Amino acid sequence: MIKTELRDLRQRPQGNHSRLLRPFETVRKELISSPWLRRPLYFAVPVLVLSAIWWSVIKYYYVPTPVITKEMVEHGRQDPPDDLLDELIKLRFFDIDNRLYTVETAEKLLQGELALPGEVSRRIHLPFDSHEVFEEFSGWELFHARLVIPRILLNAYRITKREDFFLMARDVILGWAAYERRAILPKGSLWGDHAISERVFALVDFWAVYRHHPSYNDEVAHSLFVFAARSGYFLSDPAFFLLLSNHGVMQNLGLWHLSLGFPSLPETRRYPQVAFERMGKLMGFYVNDEGFVLEHSTGYQKTGVQFMSMAFRYLTLLGMQIPLEWQQKFERAINVYVQLRRPDGSWPMFGDTEGGVGLPGPFVPSSNEGGRYGPLKQRIEASAAKPDSFYPVAGYAIWWSGLNLAPKIENLSQTVVAWSYFLGHAHKHADEMSVLLWADGLTWWSNVGYWPYAAWRSEAESWNGSNAPHVTGEPVSSARKTNILGYAKLGDFAFIDLERRGPQAYVARRQVVQALNGLWVVLDHTSGNVNDRTTTLWTTSHNVEMTEGIFPGSYELKHSTNQSVMDTFVFGSSGTSLRRYKGSYTPFAGWQMGDEVPRPAQAIMIEQPAKDSWCVAVWSLSAESKAKMITAMPSMSMWNGPESWTISFPRGSKTIQLSREAGKVLLTSRGQKPLVQLTLERPVGIDEKIAKIEAAHDRVREEYPPRKFQDAVAYRYKATYLVILLLFLQEVFFAVYKRFTQSHYLPLRGLSAVVWVVLGIWLVTRVPLI
Repeated sequence: MIKTELRDLRQRPQGNHSRLLRPFETVRKELISSPWLRRPLYFAVPVLVLSAIWWSVIKYYYVPTPVITKEMVEHGRQDPPDDLLDELIKLRFFDIDNRLYTVETAEKLLQGELALPGEVSRRIHLPFDSHEVFEEFSGWELFHARLVIPRILLNAYRITKREDFFLMARDVILGWAAYERRAILPKGSLWGDHAISERVFALVDFWAVYRHHPSYNDEVAHSLFVFAARSGYFLSDPAFFLLLSNHGVMQNLGLWHLSLGFPSLPETRRYPQVAFERMGKLMGFYVNDEGFVLEHSTGYQKTGVQFMSMAFRYLTLLGMQIPLEWQQKFERAINVYVQLRRPDGSWPMFGDTEGGVGLPGPFVPSSNEGGRYGPLKQRIEASAAKPDSFYPVAGYAIWWSGLNLAPKIENLSQTVVAWSYFLGHAHKHADEMSVLLWADGLTWWSNVGYWPYAAWRSEAESWNGSNAPHVTGEPVSSARKTNILGYAKLGDFAFIDLERRGPQAYVARRQVVQALNGLWVVLDHTSGNVNDRTTTLWTTSHNVEMTEGIFPGSYELKHSTNQSVMDTFVFGSSGTSLRRYKGSYTPFAGWQMGDEVPRPAQAIMIEQPAKDSWCVAVWSLSAESKAKMITAMPSMSMWNGPESWTISFPRGSKTIQLSREAGKVLLTSRGQKPLVQLTLERPVGIDEKIAKIEAAHDRVREEYPPRKFQDAVAYRYKATYLVILLLFLQEVFFAVYKRFTQSHYLPLRGLSAVVWVVLGIWLVTRVPLI
């Protein structure tokens, strides 16, 4: 009896276990016997691999559709007032597009034709063509994504009141709005920070007209508000905040502009404070206490003045207090801009600076009363430069000569020495210790300047895009540091001594002298490895012609409409070679940016052994009808090293000598007492101030680290094509295999799933990172 019960107990669990496993056994048998159930499983893992390839980029750019109510839109038709919108629609980031804001350009747009500055006319398809969103190696995609086209059309509408201009502007914006809302992948500059920042301006510009227009439609207004709200999301999201250049400033300006233009949008109440807090962090390294915008470019000095002007006006309109420190930096930034701008409206071209004359000034506040700034107006330029502006922390020296003889432009000269290098800051070219000379209304010696983001851009940013001494073949990113060893200025007599160390054992020392009004001397000395060579490329302006002089190593520079002559003399230690170039790509030499386009320019390339070599460049400016200041080839009369030398300049029956002995620099007429003498000083505390700027930069970098996420769309497409190809080959293999045998078919299918998982992990982890 007991045995029977025990046997029943042992059997009962077995029966229950069997009943539990029966459904799984049924499924297994059905899978084996039903191919139509198995096939989806064969493709499930490859589909998951494809999803993993694209999931991160889709998730990164996903923005939930904002809730826009009818009340928000109706409120926006009344607020802000028209006079505020009338002020906002006049604001722009850059004036490079101003020449496009004409009725003639708008007419051509309606005909499907547009010519960007510096480019040939192109055909475009309005109101919107998704194929024109992306165009590699061109400024078009950013231009298009900024919505400049509808702003051009709106400007023409305001002038002519022609409805076709307005309706096309509306349709262009709606086309972009629909495309942006549906897009799941980044394309071109669709979600670029610059494009979105400036896109807000076009939306406010359109809304200022449309909210009172007879064609007003609720659906159109709703689409516009959704577009604006999505733009605000991108601008405010920390993941998209770009601090490393003026782009971070533009994002803040875009948020303020959006908050003023669409105050009824969700989140616009918090955006002003978000932008204000971020701007405060940027101000620690965007503009230094000397007033220099630390973006390595004269053009971006002007941009910085305009951006700060816009920021102060926005804050005034929003009723927010502007810190006194910002205001002080702003006033100094204007002073720096005044020092840099020349009377003909040109700028010294270091870094990304555009070329040309008559360049417009920034828009600045019309008034300032107790830290409240009035509407912006274009600055009326008036020369108020100081003879000497020395910015040792930013890394610039600006010397003006002949100011006491102004306003005659032929008496003026500007010499700029640039050695600025703030690692991680934008628009930097390899140009430390370069010298830029403007005199008698002409640019005589220059760097290349702003080169379009197209072919040869990297070469223009390289050392051969400037006249700085460097190791032959030295990369742009070489490890190096430049220090000031001495500085002095007295009247028109000025001197600076700079030393650059690196890469490795290379040391370049450049001493620049403005000896008289019309006489300049640049003395270079290098040391380094015995097998290294050093190169310096002196490039003239593209509109200056150069001819060989009567002495070896001498050159005569002239302009067709100017009566001045720049006599140039180049000589150096043993092993010095000179070659001339104009518009060369191999090597890259003899280029300067003109009005929006690169132009061939005359250049002298100096090559020497890097180890203990010296070279002198002498420039003498005189009127063509007058006697030359230097009448024969100058020479190095005495050389005992970079701090003990004498250079002689024949001047008719006399000889002028420029000499240095330790901390003294003298200009004498042979056999007579010194005409003038300078005692050099070395600025102190520079490294500490630079370290403070770098610390401010590092703090923001830690809070807003550079994007670790990379779109890598091209890579993802390649990975997708690879997955599809492998899947096709796999299915071909299994189809053939199954025709010959059924054995091990299912185990092989299981093994393929494991291989797909491994391949998926490998493909996803290989997505490129910044």
